[in-house]
Amino acid sequence: MPNYTVVATDQNYGEFGVEREILGDIAEIRLLREDGVSLADADALINHVDVVSAADVAELDGCRVIARYGIGVDNIDVEAATERDIYVANVPDYCLEEVPTHAVALILALDRQLKQYDAGIAAGEWKTDRAAEIHRFSEETVSVVGFGKLGRGVGDRASALGATVLAADPYLEPEDLAGHDAELVPFEEAVERADYLSVHSPLTPETEGLIDADVLARMKETASLVNVARGPIVDETALVEALDAGEIAGAGLDVFEEEPTAPDSPLRDHPRVVATPHQAWYSEESKRECREGVARAIRQALAGERPETAVNDP
Repeated sequence: MPNYTVVATDQNYGEFGVEREILGDIAEIRLLREDGVSLADADALINHVDVVSAADVAELDGCRVIARYGIGVDNIDVEAATERDIYVANVPDYCLEEVPTHAVALILALDRQLKQYDAGIAAGEWKTDRAAEIHRFSEETVSVVGFGKLGRGVGDRASALGATVLAADPYLEPEDLAGHDAELVPFEEAVERADYLSVHSPLTPETEGLIDADVLARMKETASLVNVARGPIVDETALVEALDAGEIAGAGLDVFEEEPTAPDSPLRDHPRVVATPHQAWYSEESKRECREGVARAIRQALAGERPETAVNDP
């Protein structure tokens, strides 16, 4: 008989079969607002996209852990959870193959101008001059902003394809790049030298709006921006203005300031934008790993242990 109640604020997978494989003998899993439970009933909380505010945390009377499907925890008030002796855990290693591959796919789609050629074929055209000039990828520079696990994956893939890779990360020293074919440079230099500026920083107060009008103005007119990190890191109004003015050549976006994007967002059908709906993380394998990671963190917390993936120390 399960002794604990795990409450999920939201979940996009349709069922909790994977989670029950790990937690079924000790806990029942119920969905908030649909299964007649409240936050106060939670011994552990599963979170995906919904915001968990300080007011929400105040309702978690007996909760031991908030476990989020994903890497970022910017939608959870971690400070409030810490003050109430609640662990916050993420799944930091579940999409280390998928996200870098997706970022490089966006880079290559922009580099080879696949959107323009595809649109021409769909319109019944056979115009080889539809796209702008294309150069060898081995002549291009990919600047990676945030050279953690995901950023390094992008750098390794880009260098394997022949590109020059620059890394901008204020928390690293040159020796930290050992084993990676990349050069550590200041952020400003990475921006100015980039043919592709690929963003992989976490969303923090310091990185929100990092890619603003001034940064976009320092990029080459032939350069493109790629963002598979968090939407608010990029000032979308400035990005649209830069694209429309020809200040940069294009953008590859998997994340947006507002998700889903508004129906009237100019980024939805912009001719210089290749966009995907926050799916850089996805494969069937990574989805299962993410769900297993959340369940393991909860099981550890319910056993009185510190979850291995906790991001705080209450």
